[in-house]
Amino acid sequence: MTREPTFGDFIIGFEGLAIVRSWGLHPEVVRTRADNVAEVVGRRGERPWSTPLVEREHGMQTGYGEWARGYDRPDNPIVMAEEPVVREMLDASPTGAVLDAACGTGRWAHYLAARGHSVTGIDATPEMLAEARRKVPEARFELADLGAIPLEAESVELAVCTLALTHVEELAPPVQELARVVRSGGRVVISDVHPFMAMLGNHARYPRGSGEFGFVRNHVHQLSEYLAAFREAGLTVLQCREPLWGDAELSTLGFGDERPGLLEAAVKGLPIVVVWELEKG
Repeated sequence: MTREPTFGDFIIGFEGLAIVRSWGLHPEVVRTRADNVAEVVGRRGERPWSTPLVEREHGMQTGYGEWARGYDRPDNPIVMAEEPVVREMLDASPTGAVLDAACGTGRWAHYLAARGHSVTGIDATPEMLAEARRKVPEARFELADLGAIPLEAESVELAVCTLALTHVEELAPPVQELARVVRSGGRVVISDVHPFMAMLGNHARYPRGSGEFGFVRNHVHQLSEYLAAFREAGLTVLQCREPLWGDAELSTLGFGDERPGLLEAAVKGLPIVVVWELEKG
């Protein structure tokens, strides 16, 4: 029978990242982290190191359908890093017709409607849309895919798409659609999991109960791929922001207190998300 990965395996991975990042610059950190790896390896048969971490990949609709009721948690580090930057960009937009593409539970639809915008939200997951309709009854929501947005060309002043393009294999089709529905001179605001995080194995994970987690895969899209897609769609980059893992984001990772200094050495200061502000030419 194949052994499930364990909490000990997970911690060893983080310790390894901390060692690589500290190599040559902080030998004392390398020694401490290496000693901790040896400790975990020597006790892999004991709790908590032997606790299985069961994770199963699901498609986008299945995964987000299961996650919908518990999605709006305040301790999501990706959202914590992304929200202040996206808000700053949205607050600079004049009031008008807005598209919230891949709106999920209506996080940004609610924010925009409260500021007087006329909001249309689309999402491919019925369960997410049900939550959005409860949260933002004044907005209009439709079941639709990013590759086929059910709006007329040049019908909105602003299009927002947050933490969604990382789930698509090809950037060009959804970016073309976002550009199509925005009027000339209008804005597009996009946030995503940073490609560096995706390369490190960061996926959209959620608890399923009974100690099991599900996840929806994050595809790696290099910044150069975003730039190529924007150029082909006629979008000009006004801003590109890359918020970093900081103390607030690290505090949401529950195992930090058990391994002093580990999270700071492993991930603090790495880019966590990328946020783009774009203008249609």
